[in-house]
Amino acid sequence: MIARLRGQLVHRGVGFVIVEIAGVGYRVTMPEAASRGLSGEVVLFTHEAQREDGRELFGFASAEALELFSRLISVSGVGPKSGQKIVCAAPVNEVIGKIASADVAFLSSVQGIGKKTAQKIVLEISGVLADEEAGTKGEDEAADALVGLGYRRKQAADALEGLEGDTEEKIRQALKRLSK
Repeated sequence: MIARLRGQLVHRGVGFVIVEIAGVGYRVTMPEAASRGLSGEVVLFTHEAQREDGRELFGFASAEALELFSRLISVSGVGPKSGQKIVCAAPVNEVIGKIASADVAFLSSVQGIGKKTAQKIVLEISGVLADEEAGTKGEDEAADALVGLGYRRKQAADALEGLEGDTEEKIRQALKRLSK
């Protein structure tokens, strides 16, 4: 699977770019708004979609955009073209914030995304994105343990902030903080 391309931008078409690498041109699907700022040597993070009628590369300017895209296409009813449109609708952090805050109106405003699909996206991935946005990603095991004990995710994240040590030590220290 092709995950990253680094080469010379040789053509910008309607909805795609061609990047030449060692004499081979790769056609990468990208919205015009996302490809406008590209010129010269480019680095694109890609998702390769394989279908009965061929392969298609979907390009993104950052690894974060590709990660968000991967989460979106894991939602039933969201294909690569729709996922890319959502990712490119605004800066990646803004899109993550809109999904995490359950902004169905924003998602529905993206061409090809209806209200039901927007609600499904919010339902399936907003919790994960909200946790990551809150900075709890690195504290997953300890935070999960505290949530399992009945604390809210935000309380667990606040209690774990700045703690060092292994998971058990973090849990012990966090429980002391929470009991005060």
